Amino acid sequence: MERIEHGSEIIWYDPECFDSFQRDFFEIDYWREQDAICGKAVGRNTTWFVKDAVCDKVLRHYYRGGMIGRVMEDTFLHVAESKSRAMAEFTVLAKLYRRGLPVPRPCAARMVRSNLVYRADIILSLVENSLDLVAVLKERALTKEEWQAVGKTIRRFHDAGLYHADLNSHNILLDADGKVWLIDFDKCHFRQPNTWTRENMDRLLRSFRKEKGLHPDFHWQEADWRTLLNSYKAK
Repeated sequence: MERIEHGSEIIWYDPECFDSFQRDFFEIDYWREQDAICGKAVGRNTTWFVKDAVCDKVLRHYYRGGMIGRVMEDTFLHVAESKSRAMAEFTVLAKLYRRGLPVPRPCAARMVRSNLVYRADIILSLVENSLDLVAVLKERALTKEEWQAVGKTIRRFHDAGLYHADLNSHNILLDADGKVWLIDFDKCHFRQPNTWTRENMDRLLRSFRKEKGLHPDFHWQEADWRTLLNSYKAK
């Protein structure tokens, strides 16, 4: 990992992810000028997908949620560098990636300080030819084997001690080869196995039930959850 400090800006980056790293990589206008934007995901905020020579990438700016987000939309109270939102997520992802777990490779992280606050961004590798489970389930049902793969994959993360702060059906991807991935590791960290694993799974179940209520043609049943959970529990 390399580090750059330029004025109020601090950047961490993995040189293997880039031909030649530039600070402008965090600016969407740079990619727009290169005609390299290949897509975006629009939720509460926009995540950009861009084409790059080494690997296609995801560019994400950090925003606050909840009521405080209306006042401090994308600013956070200043903390130690390693504890900033981007650097903390970069660190978690780097550990998971080195352990061979199915996560996007962390490419770069940035914090920009301004008085008592900072803003943050992260660049990740793009998981090619993948859709989140909500998008898939709007189109078709998953096979028994796919549900089992989801359960086994989540168990691998829990066995590694990874607490996912927002384990939901949007943050689980299925690629064209049937491989399951987890994404969005903001505010995630490592813990000793405990009751939090059950709480994580309960959160995921609520997510499936919520999506089922939102989409009349959502291809999910309670029996699918039992298949996932049985696979999760199996040694």
